[in-house]
Amino acid sequence: MAFDALTLSVLRDELRQTLTGGKITKVYQPERDEIVLFVFNKQTYKLLISANANVNRIHLTEMPTDNPKVAPSFCMLLRKHIVNAVITDIKQVPYERVLEFCLEVSDELGYKKKMQLIFELTGKTSNVILTDEKYTVLDSIKHLPHDINASRIIMAGAKYAFFAPQNKIEPFDLPRVREYLASCNLPLRKTLPEVLLGVSQSTVNEILYGLDENDHGVINNAAVVEGLTAYKFNLEHKKPNVVTKNGAPVDVCPFDYRSKKGDKVFFETLNQAHDNYFYLLDRAQRFADKAKSVSTIVKNAVSRTEKKLAAQRQALLEAENRDVYRQYGDLILSNLHIPAKDSLTCLNYYDGTTVTIPLDPRLSPQQNAQAYYRKYRKLKSSYEHNGELVKENAALLEYLLTIKENLRYCTDPDDLQQIKDELTLLGLLKEQRAKAKPVPVKPLRYEIEGYTVYVGKNNVQNNYVTFKLASAQDVWLHTQKLHSSHAVIVAQNGEVPDSVIEKAAQICAYYSQARESDKVPVDYTRRCNVKKPSKAPLGFVVYNSYRTVLVTPDRLPQNLL
Repeated sequence: MAFDALTLSVLRDELRQTLTGGKITKVYQPERDEIVLFVFNKQTYKLLISANANVNRIHLTEMPTDNPKVAPSFCMLLRKHIVNAVITDIKQVPYERVLEFCLEVSDELGYKKKMQLIFELTGKTSNVILTDEKYTVLDSIKHLPHDINASRIIMAGAKYAFFAPQNKIEPFDLPRVREYLASCNLPLRKTLPEVLLGVSQSTVNEILYGLDENDHGVINNAAVVEGLTAYKFNLEHKKPNVVTKNGAPVDVCPFDYRSKKGDKVFFETLNQAHDNYFYLLDRAQRFADKAKSVSTIVKNAVSRTEKKLAAQRQALLEAENRDVYRQYGDLILSNLHIPAKDSLTCLNYYDGTTVTIPLDPRLSPQQNAQAYYRKYRKLKSSYEHNGELVKENAALLEYLLTIKENLRYCTDPDDLQQIKDELTLLGLLKEQRAKAKPVPVKPLRYEIEGYTVYVGKNNVQNNYVTFKLASAQDVWLHTQKLHSSHAVIVAQNGEVPDSVIEKAAQICAYYSQARESDKVPVDYTRRCNVKKPSKAPLGFVVYNSYRTVLVTPDRLPQNLL
């Protein structure tokens, strides 16, 4: 994420413009390292301040916030001291990720006094600190070990100390930057984040975008200065945006970063962009957690089924020679006249060879024969029973593998719920007590040269696409002998051009096991040639008449509707 002191300065300017003069009316602490301030300034704003080690941030939010029934001690302290406080200014320590909220409060006697709420966005050591007008620490949301920074003790009663000035160059002090560049012969992409104040690696990548370092690691100095100047200009004429890839948020930027690739959604303010980014990030994380639990269930089911299938196939192999034991019984009864104790050597009239049959000396010849007959019947029964089980479990394993593959294409909760419904029918998930509303079936829809193409993302959608949406003359596609989504091209007057079939096949190949391959065979046929066998699981079909096209999966399909 491109969050550094420069980006924070844009947020600071927006917050100063929106919140200065506002009154803090409520304080919530929904998480142990996160607070929410309700600020009234002609309207109510919610300011979220998080000192979380992974997602430390500050921005105005419109998302719902929880108010725990039992408020933590730091929340109670803030309510005691800063509820009804007026925000007089919001300052940033120059080129540092530290914001200082200057507050004016009234005590019990009506006398006004000043306080500071300081927010340090410093990764794992991020903190929210409340001080009095003399910068004496009243408390902080996190109590960090003293050995992290002995020169800056953050504890009640201690004097708050801002970060010591760093011996670095201000990024827009161009004379000093030129002086440094003239003497530097190291790769700038690695050294600039260590030399310039308040910039992250992401910012340096944007400044140096389009510039190639030669073998000596030196970039044209004038081009670097030009990149810095352009960055400053773009920062002042911001175009905040959230960058996403495949629907997942990957970054939030104060302007349109050329170095960031993906889909971009633009906002009026950087606060709105941050709020949207972290909302999408939280939703994606929650979805990933749910998908992970479902994926674990499917993975365990596949593992169990594979083990059972291996044992059953081994039992089939052991039972293949069952007829030998029946023959032994027959031969023993046919040669009762030959004296035998531990074994019987006689002519095998089944194949004309001489055979030696092991015997149990404790049993009579008739009893030995019956023992062989029992073993034969047991293996015969095992062969028939395990043969049926192998068929059932092989089909179940194939079905589970399609579900496992479908989990890769899940993009929203409805897709995941449809897979959970399948697992419930299989008995792998407990049925919910309250019957949920039917989940809408929303297959992917593409437009290719004026033709509509539908692609299922799971077995429920595959069944819907093939047997509900498609008509008899539509073109149906599926990868050859590989798990994949079902795709359907809606025909126009019964015709579909070869170019459309090829592009649809590329999308079908992308939503398959072979999405990372270079050449994938995709079968296509008229929908009327596709049949679902009786009692077959969802998504299982058969087809005989078809053609095959060899394609490279389309890893960036752009014509999604």
